[in-house]
Amino acid sequence: MFKNRIQAGKKLAAKLKELNLENPVVVALPRGGIPVGAEVAKELSSPFDILFVKKIPSPVDKELAIGSVSENGLVFINKKTVDFLAFKGINIDEDYIQQTAMEKIQEIARKREKYNIEPIPLEGKDVIIIDDGIATGASMYLASNTLVRDMPNSITIAAPVAPRDEEINKMLKSVSHHLIILSKPEHFMSVGQWYEDFHQLNDKEVKEYLKEIKN
Repeated sequence: MFKNRIQAGKKLAAKLKELNLENPVVVALPRGGIPVGAEVAKELSSPFDILFVKKIPSPVDKELAIGSVSENGLVFINKKTVDFLAFKGINIDEDYIQQTAMEKIQEIARKREKYNIEPIPLEGKDVIIIDDGIATGASMYLASNTLVRDMPNSITIAAPVAPRDEEINKMLKSVSHHLIILSKPEHFMSVGQWYEDFHQLNDKEVKEYLKEIKN
């Protein structure tokens, strides 16, 4: 159990220091990953960036993600989830996926403009992708596949908590050089259950974290 995202970030930074990465750049997934990533960046004295990855929700349950889309338009669909919904009689067509992905990309563009943060060149860098936790692994998987196009030296996926799931573990290891998870509880329902304070960050808080890390 973590007190909050800041404490989780400090603990994650201590573990990441053991990797002795030469040119680390921290890339956090908004919004929840920003406080965690900001603490890691401060502890490692590394540059800080963000990468937007939005979930593509099921048409019948907005809380259930069937996949993700990154800000450069890369889409990942969780076939296992889609097949499960099809088994339940809920068929998801390509038009729905494309339309929803485009809506999410437009939303991402508005957010990046609001947060006023310029992307950092990642070629030759040791990139650390950070979120406040991993549930299905879809967002981290897509984030890594997005950033590999920038030709970094290495990619490390890091989060305070994730389920003890070998399939997710294998999927994330396939797209990273290092996978750092502090806690892998067996009975995992959601990321939020492992934090005392897991409030939804608003845009004002996000901009404050970004301003602090720039100074």
